[in-house]
Amino acid sequence: MTPFQILMKHREIILPIHQEQGSIPKTYQKILVLLPELKDIKFNTFKQYMPRLIEIAEQLAEESKVLTQEKIELEQALQNLQNKTDESDEIQPGEKIKVDGWNIVKGNDGYFRANRKINRKVVSVYLGKKFDEGRAMEKIRAKVEKMSMA
Repeated sequence: MTPFQILMKHREIILPIHQEQGSIPKTYQKILVLLPELKDIKFNTFKQYMPRLIEIAEQLAEESKVLTQEKIELEQALQNLQNKTDESDEIQPGEKIKVDGWNIVKGNDGYFRANRKINRKVVSVYLGKKFDEGRAMEKIRAKVEKMSMA
């Protein structure tokens, strides 16, 4: 293994010691005691690689922070989607809901419909596979407007 690979392998140990000691020579002396495999690396080599190691560690920390934030956002989006699907799954076939005076029913086929008796006739409006109260009200209003024009 190259000296830099060895330093990268042990960066979790080296970097906190460097922050604690505050200088490269003191860090080198303390690390020689803790990590015997670093005895093969000369001080001048360590001194040259240490600034690069710090720089790379900062870049990795920044990338890790960005990835963690993206992961949190994706998990929240997934949770929101699961909550929305859970809401539509809560309604069982045959269970009735009222929206704007219309009965909303989920049929055995899994589709939602709105039913209402108008002039002694049952009028039905297809609402779709997923129930959304706002969309249901829009479709009901459109059906009522269409019926009043006819």
